[in-house]
Amino acid sequence: MRLPVWATDPASMLITEEQYEALPADIARTIEVVDGRVIFCQSPTPEHRTVSFNLTAALKGARPKGPCVAVLQDTDMWYVYANVRKSAEGKHFTLRRPDVSVLWCLKPRARMTSADVFVAIEISSTNTETDFADKKAEYARQGIEVYLIVVMAESRIHSVEEYRLDWSKRNYQLAAVHREALRTSLPEGMLIDVSFTELELN
Repeated sequence: MRLPVWATDPASMLITEEQYEALPADIARTIEVVDGRVIFCQSPTPEHRTVSFNLTAALKGARPKGPCVAVLQDTDMWYVYANVRKSAEGKHFTLRRPDVSVLWCLKPRARMTSADVFVAIEISSTNTETDFADKKAEYARQGIEVYLIVVMAESRIHSVEEYRLDWSKRNYQLAAVHREALRTSLPEGMLIDVSFTELELN
């Protein structure tokens, strides 16, 4: 049996910021980067895409008149508080791509960072530990105020888990589990009230 390259050369799974930025867009969309290591992402299902689109539209409709707030889908979010260890390839970095991000508006051509985002949303199956453990811990450490996990059960929304930073500003506490509808008040006075049925509509 021929072993994959990474089995004999773990460094083959490392990537620098410069290497990532040089990737073709269709390849870059298939990965995230954690501490300089490539993490392959599953392609979203049609139901996942539908919920993401409808949730983005609902959040855009809830934006305040000021300050300027943007809602972005599937956009690279570079971590501000990154690992400062060095390797032969340079400083390790982390980049995640939330399904939906709510953030203060960026300047033209500016890179979105975790310091810009105040709500991160992931749409997840019930068995995806990345969203329920890894990203929850990481987003809290980045200081993102609210983390929502839309829990899918096959093609339908089972629930939405709402997490908020605790007093330490480094950990999340479960604030609510929404069923049948997402009704909550988000930072910057954004009031969201949308039924799961509306989010599932194609």
